[in-house]
Amino acid sequence: MTRAIGVIATLMTLSACGYASSDEIDAESAAILSLAPVGSAFKSAAAALSALGYACNAGRREFVDAKGAARETEPHLVCERETSEWLICTRRTRAILIQQNGLVSNILVNVGRFCT
Repeated sequence: MTRAIGVIATLMTLSACGYASSDEIDAESAAILSLAPVGSAFKSAAAALSALGYACNAGRREFVDAKGAARETEPHLVCERETSEWLICTRRTRAILIQQNGLVSNILVNVGRFCT
């Protein structure tokens, strides 16, 4: 009996880990877009997302263009929020906000669960 309870508890914990459903990602995207909609000022996006519990950092990537020259991308924001779920699991949401000409032009959202 004790072994069966342990197996059930392990299966429940493992099922809580992994990636979120598209509904969960869509809901998180909608919440972010309600505070930092496409076309809004990029420089105020980090402060807006802090209302949802996100911590944001500016990011910049480098890429090689068709001529082989290294170029930098426009700055973007990487915003993350972690919340506890179950006893040993964490739900991590990451949103990347892309800007063009000082305005939010797109967001990319990922939600995952990690259990230790």
